[in-house]
Order: sequence, then C-alpha cells, then structure tokens
Amino acid sequence: MKTVPGDLDGDLVVSDEELDAARANQVAGNVSSEELEEIVHIQQSYPRTIIDGRGMEVTIYRPVERAVCTTPQQLETLRSIKVPKETIVGVPQDMERYSYLSEFADLPSIGHFYEFDLETILALEPDVVIVHPGPGPSGGFDELLSKLDASGLTVFRFRCNVPETYSEDVEKLGILFERGTEAREFLDFYEGVLGSVEDEVSEIPEDERPMVYCEYDVYKTSPSDVYPITMAGGRYIFEGAGPVREVDPEAVIAANPDVIIRLVSYDDFDAKAAGDYSRLKAAREEVMNKTELQGVKAVQEERVYAMAAPFWTYLPYCSCRYFVGIEQMAKWFHPGLFGDIDPVETHQRYLSEFQGLDYDLSERGAFVYPSSD
Repeated sequence: MKTVPGDLDGDLVVSDEELDAARANQVAGNVSSEELEEIVHIQQSYPRTIIDGRGMEVTIYRPVERAVCTTPQQLETLRSIKVPKETIVGVPQDMERYSYLSEFADLPSIGHFYEFDLETILALEPDVVIVHPGPGPSGGFDELLSKLDASGLTVFRFRCNVPETYSEDVEKLGILFERGTEAREFLDFYEGVLGSVEDEVSEIPEDERPMVYCEYDVYKTSPSDVYPITMAGGRYIFEGAGPVREVDPEAVIAANPDVIIRLVSYDDFDAKAAGDYSRLKAAREEVMNKTELQGVKAVQEERVYAMAAPFWTYLPYCSCRYFVGIEQMAKWFHPGLFGDIDPVETHQRYLSEFQGLDYDLSERGAFVYPSSD
C-alpha cells in the first residue's frame, strides 16, 4: 500500500485538511464523487493496526483490494466471511487438487506456503500478504519470511486451522477486509457448534471420558491431536508425553484405549461420491486387523473410526472444518449425550451458508467411517 487516495503529504494518512482539499477538488470537478467517497471512508476508518497471529502489530492505511494467500485454510476462511474472490490475486500451488476450492484454481500460484516464490508475490503487487506463522518443514522458512518482511510488502501471519486461535483469526481478518459483520455471523455459527459440545462435555467427570488413541499413519501421532480430542470429551492416551510422533505399539496396548481414530489423508475426499468409504473403510480395517491390537478394548468393542483429513487440522488436505470433526467425535465418544446432534447437517449448513457452495453432501463427499447416518 504505497499510496493512499487523498493523502497529499505522503504520510499515508488523510488529515482533516487533506479531506477539505479533496472536497474542494470535487467541487472544482477535479475529483469525482466516487473518489471523494473513497477518501472520506479512508479518512474515517484508517489507519488500522491489527495484531496478527504472531503477536506483531501490522498497520494498513486503506482498504485491501489485492491479497495473496499462502495456505488453502486462509482462502477457506476468507470465503466464510464473504471476501470477494476478485480480492485474491495469488494462491498456493496445487489448488487444482482441491475440488473444494476449485474456484481459486485459475489464480496465479505463488508456490508452497513454506517455499513461496517471493518474486512472483512482488510481481502481483498485493496490498497484503497472508502467510503461515511457521515453522514449516523447510529449514529456510524463517529466512524466507524475513525476506518477505524486508520486501516492503504488508505481511500478516495467520494459521487459520488451529482451534485454539481460530476465532481470533476470523475476527481480525474481518477487520482487515472490512467484513466485521460477516465475521461475526460466521463466528456465531462456528462458536455455537463448539459451544454446544463444550456445554455437555464440561459436565462429564474425567473418569467417564474415554481414553483415545489417534494416528495419522501406522503408529504415528501428533501433539496436535490433544486439543480436538479433549474438546470432544475424550482423553488422549499420550497427553503430557511431549511431542509424540512415532509411538511404540506396546505403549498403545498398555494404554488400552476405549476409542481409536485413524486419520486418512492424501486424497480429495470432497470429490468422492457420497457413500464411497473405500479409503476410510480400508484404513479402519487395517487397524481392526492388527494382530497386536486384538486385546485392546477399542478393537474388541469395534470403537475404531476413520476420519478424513478435512475434519482435522494439520494434515495434507486438512481444512477449517475440524469443528465438524469435533462434533462427530463427541457423538462417537458419548452417544448417549450427543445422539441428537447431526454432524452432516452442520457440515451442509457450513458448505451452503458460509462457503457459498453448490455442494450436496447426499451426492458427494465421504468423511467418516462408519458413517454417522
């Protein structure tokens, strides 16, 4: 944002005197009524300083007209708060692999979120760039962010896929893109879904919460699993054990989980025909058939479930729809308490009302197995 309409002295702020000058120019025919309206709006509403997801103060001096996003979750969030597609001028690569976000596939690619092409971003001349706070899997990610910060571009850091901070991200993006009303409408829905689960879960004694083991690959798990499982009324079997990645099968057997959740990624589950549970079913059966787990309570009682990446947070193809996954887990963990909730209905409302998609879950999409029908 190198220039601001109505700013005459180059400080990026429209003063009262500069606004008076713009009004005089409008009377003289040198400024159109539309241009004057824009200057008045800027004078009344800017500058705006926002504390981003890294705790950094970032100031904008005029409405955002051109934005680059570096993760699919950022795009999904902006769609939830009704930011027009034409505002987005650059997106992460491989968007054609996400049928859920196909409307963005024709936009210029800036590379992976952790290996973005700075020259491409600069050529797009964005007003703002929204990046992931990090860290990324690439060892040079922090250095790349530093170069972006030094480029003169206005940079905001927002994750947009972490339950702990998502409401705050949405609220701040609403301010950034002048979509405060839309952000509040979405948050009323989003927080309402999670709040209804939390209200019930908060009354469940600790010893009545099932022990849960979650893996994204064979005996591979993550500390990121703790929060959604806890929100859904479960107890993660490795909680407090540090940043677990690979786990010993004997540790799972010793914990004797009541529930096992197998996360399934590397697939576009939104593109599948409704009821095509082939990948999910195979993943569940893989767990159910592990010889070493035959004595585990979850396997014996068949409380083993498969969940697709869009309902989780950190996997490839993950989404901001993890709140539907939390609602689904609550129903799995405590069927007596949550028998009346319908995660499919929640999901459909999100797709139709907030994502603005012509997407019928009765025709396409498969996300959990066994299904919640």
